[in-house]
Formats: sequence, structure tokens, C-alpha cells
Amino acid sequence: MNKTIVLALVILIILAVACAPAPTPVPPPPPATTAPSASSAPSTSSSAQPTAVATKSGAVTQVKIGSIHPLTGGLAQDGAFLKNSIDLAVDEINSAGGIKSLGGAKLVVEQADSQGKPEVAQSEAERLIRAGDVALIGAYQSAATFNATQVAEREQVPFVIDVAVSNNIMERGFKYTFRIQPNQTAMAKGAGDGLKALGIKTVVMLHEDSIFGQGQADIFKKMAGDYGITVLGDISYSLNNLTDLTTEVSKVQALKPDAVLVTGYLNDGVLMARTAKDLKLNVKAIFGIASGAFSTPQFVDAVKDTANYFFDANYHWDASNPKAQQVRDRYKAKFNSEMPTHGVMAYEATMVLADAIERAASTDPKTIRDALAKTNFANHILPYDGPIRFDANGEAVNARAIVMQVQNGNIVQVLPKQFAQKDPIFPMPAWDNR
Repeated sequence: MNKTIVLALVILIILAVACAPAPTPVPPPPPATTAPSASSAPSTSSSAQPTAVATKSGAVTQVKIGSIHPLTGGLAQDGAFLKNSIDLAVDEINSAGGIKSLGGAKLVVEQADSQGKPEVAQSEAERLIRAGDVALIGAYQSAATFNATQVAEREQVPFVIDVAVSNNIMERGFKYTFRIQPNQTAMAKGAGDGLKALGIKTVVMLHEDSIFGQGQADIFKKMAGDYGITVLGDISYSLNNLTDLTTEVSKVQALKPDAVLVTGYLNDGVLMARTAKDLKLNVKAIFGIASGAFSTPQFVDAVKDTANYFFDANYHWDASNPKAQQVRDRYKAKFNSEMPTHGVMAYEATMVLADAIERAASTDPKTIRDALAKTNFANHILPYDGPIRFDANGEAVNARAIVMQVQNGNIVQVLPKQFAQKDPIFPMPAWDNR
């Protein structure tokens, strides 16, 4: 074959290739979609796992819920009370037949440790939801609860608050968060009613500096005038490495109020009481508002007779309800410890959630959320004016604060009168006369 023929063949091949139709491209897969965020914050991922809806064959054998509380760190003791109380409720629910509408499926709780840190509470909420938990309970600290509920709202998983008082948690228009305890406004009203009944005219606020303590103080200051009360000062402290409150209690002393209003947790409440005794704080009343200390048996155990005459406006169990004492007796038998009020709240939060799952007859978080919104739970042990029901913001409409006082080492309800076990002792005796 001569060169002319070879060249012609090459040219023909090139022309054939150039004129051939291009291959049809394979379309890329459609982008993954996620449910739209119900939160004001944009969602960077959708970590919620699909959950199975109950079938008539009773295929569901377990219903997983998550619990987030401080199990290590400075609030570990409080976290243990909450954890134990949830475990007690779950044991009782399962012993009574589990979730009957799901064929007797057992309730399983996964306990998560917030370490007392809001960012850890947030990451633990994400982890529990990824693991398939259909609802969450928590988280004791308002700051931790604020973050954890943000995650639950974004992922459209219901969150039942057992303990966390700050108003701003529920002021974000969330649809998946429900709170059974009275909020900061209800706590302030309970305190105001109690202080007015005692004839208190001047107060100083003393509190830890997070959205819990500072938030509670700010709300009370706005309402104080409605009760004829003048706030002489607002003194805060940080819980970080807190070992001394001498300066803060001395400032209270210098302002000479009728009463000091205290908001904080157990350890700082114990420290405040000991400091008040050491400095012989001269006030008519030491009065907690949503105190994590002053109405707990652990406070009385820690400071002994120093606890006498301390008041606290707070959530509580209904001391007139025999069922409340029966629950507390079962707790003591199981854990060899007194069940504090925040433990009772965790117990009831679990019962309210189980009631919603029972009525939902489903493990779908949205269906459980809708059942929670329709809650009308009357079989509770709280001193509320009716059943536990939630308003459009998820607040318990019948929740109220009770004023308690330590008398002879016992925590008793003293105000309002319809819930009182004993009359209040006021003013408190001078330290040298005890």
C-alpha cells in the first residue's frame, strides 16, 4: 500500500470519529433532602434516624428515649437524683406492662452526661437523636436545656423539660419543647405572694450569674413593685471554682434588707448558708426563689440546724397527696436516699412522656409531639390547680410555685394556705438565739 492510500484511510477514520454522536451523559443523583428546620437556626445536617410506627402485629419491642443531665462535675449529685428518678419511673412503667398501645413495648432510657456544660448537652442531644431516641428529657440547667432543645427542635424530636426554669427557653416559638415545672415568672409570682404575706418590704437579690440565676433576679425585679417590695441591690457570683461567698454576703449585710432572695444550686446554697451563719447575717428571712438547695433534704443534711427557718418558693410535690409519699418511699427503698423535689419532677416528666407515647400508639417523634400537645395528665403528684396540660408555647398551664420552710430539720409547705402543712415561722430568730 503506497503512502497516498494510507494517508487517505487515516483522514477517513478521523472524519468518522468526529462526526459520531456524543454519548448521552448520565444525570447526577438528585440532592438529598431533609425536613425543613422548625427552629430559627439553620440546620447543617439532619441526624434524626427514621423510627418505626407501631404495627398491629406488635413488631415494636422497645421504645428508646434519651435523658440528658449533669452526671459528672459540680452538679453530679443533682444529676444522679434526676437519673435515678427517671430510672424508677421507667421500671414502674415496664412492670405495669410497658407501652400497651404498642403491644407492651418496653420503655428504654439512654442516660447522657451533660457534664454541666451547655455545649456538651447540645452534642449529647445530637448523639441520642442519631441513635434513634424518639424523645428526650432534661436537662436541669437552663443554659444546657436552652442548647439541647434547639437541637431537638431542629430535628423535630420532642423534648420534655423536667427541670429548667428560664423563660427564654420557651420564648423561641418552638413546637417540640414542653415544660412541666413552673417557669421563672411563676416562680417570681409565688415568691412575691409569699413575701407579701410575710410583710417583707425590702430585699437584696443574691444569685449565680447564668440565665438561671440572673434571669430569675431580673424577672423578680420587674415584678417587685406589684407586691410593695423595694429591691435594694442585685449581687451575683460565678459558679466557676466557687469556694467563698464572704464578700457577697457582706454586701447583703451592708444594705440592711428585710430579706435576701437567693437563686442558685445545691453546692452554692450550702456555701451561702454557712457564710450567713458565720457572718451572722441580720435579716428577717433568707428566702430562695427556685433554689436548688433550700427545699432539698440534701441541704438540710449538709448544714444541719443552720437550715432551719430558710424559705424557698419552688416547685414541689403535693404533700397532701398520699401517692406522692408512696413514690418517694419507693425511691428511698431503691436508692437508699431521700427523693428531692427535682427528682419528683423528673419522675413526672417521664410519666407524662410515657402517657403521650401510649396515646400516640407510635414511635414516630412527630406523632408523639402531637400527643404531648394534647396532654391532660391528671394522675400526677404535683400541687397544681388541675391536670398537667400545655399551652401553645409548651408551658404547663396549671404549674405553680409553693413556699416551703425548713422547720426542725423538716421541709414543710407553709404558703399559700390551701397547701400549707404548717404556719411559717417569721421572722427568723437571731443566730445567737437558736
